Amino acid sequence: MLWVEKYRPQSIDEIVGQDKFVLDAKGWVEIKAMPNVLLAGRAGIGKTAAAISLGKEMLKDDFDANFTEINASDDRKLETVRTTIRTIAEQGVIGDSGFRIIFLDEMDGMTRDAQFALRRVMERYNHVRFIITANHQEGIIEAIQSRVACYRFMPLEQEQIANVLEKIMVRENKDLTIEQAQSIIEENSAVN
Repeated sequence: MLWVEKYRPQSIDEIVGQDKFVLDAKGWVEIKAMPNVLLAGRAGIGKTAAAISLGKEMLKDDFDANFTEINASDDRKLETVRTTIRTIAEQGVIGDSGFRIIFLDEMDGMTRDAQFALRRVMERYNHVRFIITANHQEGIIEAIQSRVACYRFMPLEQEQIANVLEKIMVRENKDLTIEQAQSIIEENSAVN
């Protein structure tokens, strides 16, 4: 298994470098309520992992029954909103979580017409929360941005990358030279 998958954050506490989102998400878990959320930032920065972690902590035992993930760049058409998303939104909540979560990954790939239709779904169904991710926040229409809590995910600092790398090496019982570690850190910082 790739380490990027093996060590993907599984809880809000494991998310590194997105302090404002983590603080707010912990508060939502505590009060058992959350707004619609937009996580924006470059590809590979942890938006999807954060969205799923938030969903798991909010829905707990009801996660499988009440969490739906849709890749909005693949299913980008108006028809997807009118059929798939609306059908899910019309379903009742299963269990005690109080709401369903629809996770729309890469929504900046969704057409404007589909986004306007989604806005109407967001307004109509108060037992559904949306978690939206986007590489480019400007690809999300203002009518949706005004209805969500927006978080810009930033690249990790070199020190944060080094700390994560060190924890992985300990868990994998591996040794890494300073040069190897520096090379990995610089390579990942260059991508940022």
